[in-house]
Amino acid sequence: MTNATSNDKQENILKRSANAVIDLLSSFFLPIINLLVSVGILKGALTLLQVSGVVAADTTTYAILNGMADALFYFIPIFLAFTASKRFGVDTVTGMLIGCIILYPSITEIMAGSEPVYLFGLELQKATYSSSVIPILLAIYTASWVQKACYNVIPETFRGMFTPPITIVIVIPLTLGVFGPLGTLVGGWLATGYEFVYGLSPLVAGILIGAFQPFLVILGLHWALFTIAMNNVAVYGFDTIMALFGGAIFAQGGAALAVALKTKNKKFRSQAISASLTTLLGITEPAMYGVNLRLKKPMVCACVAGGLGSAVAGFFGCAGTAFALPALTTLPVFMSRAFIPFCISLAVAFGLAFIFTLMVPFNDLTEEEMAAEEEV
Repeated sequence: MTNATSNDKQENILKRSANAVIDLLSSFFLPIINLLVSVGILKGALTLLQVSGVVAADTTTYAILNGMADALFYFIPIFLAFTASKRFGVDTVTGMLIGCIILYPSITEIMAGSEPVYLFGLELQKATYSSSVIPILLAIYTASWVQKACYNVIPETFRGMFTPPITIVIVIPLTLGVFGPLGTLVGGWLATGYEFVYGLSPLVAGILIGAFQPFLVILGLHWALFTIAMNNVAVYGFDTIMALFGGAIFAQGGAALAVALKTKNKKFRSQAISASLTTLLGITEPAMYGVNLRLKKPMVCACVAGGLGSAVAGFFGCAGTAFALPALTTLPVFMSRAFIPFCISLAVAFGLAFIFTLMVPFNDLTEEEMAAEEEV
């Protein structure tokens, strides 16, 4: 009886911890979820214009429209700096400045260059901060402790003057020296692991990628796999990674659509429908952060369905002949290598996620809860 009680307590602790982590991650993205939906629509519209030949990729028109669609994703560290600062109690202007610094053109340039990068004689490992998530979140969390220390030491009259520069001087070197390289290191391990697993069993690789791709996106580790995908296309003329991403992407849409049918909240239903449609254009963030992760159980359904759908793509050796996220507009990229099984994998992921989410009960969002979240 005592062991059973102890096990129940441990399970409750783990469940509460998992819920706390999910709620924390969701809180960073919920304030910008409408923007994510909007730029997802813009990105999809631009892809349609490009595929239909209305806008060529080498024109200035494309460059401007692409900037409209990509700017939020490129500068997302700054937006996350704002939301994380509010969550961790950091001065929001200071937090946003930290995001601006790691994206500053000269820093971006030296990090992308071939020459070593030094800070006070210490060599820094290069890392890409545009479109990244984890480095800025760790930076703002660290800034919250630095700010608290400053408030305890610096007289109130001078806090506003000295706290921001002290915070920046401490946090930026830590970000460039530790947080950014940490993401790059873990991403490298992930890429090596994928190549090993796919060599052993494409089906198992499909299950793992399809099930865990959303968490790779949350942690910003999917960029490491993107690098391998681009290299595969350049060297071999095809790539399997993006084909396995398809199940995960479409599963998010299926789960979000089921949520739209089940929710009684009209505003949330509209948001879920929009999020579901954007996944068909290859944009998962609105469905993932704004709907499925928000309710937790639909996220689990999407992960299971994504794993099963991508298993189909892995088993049949589906691949793309160019680097592109799976979407209705990019289907031609996957036509030359097991195209029918690839389409089946997308349908399986979307359909199973939809069915699983319809069958699983979840706590619906009330209008009051949505209003409270928007105020955070």
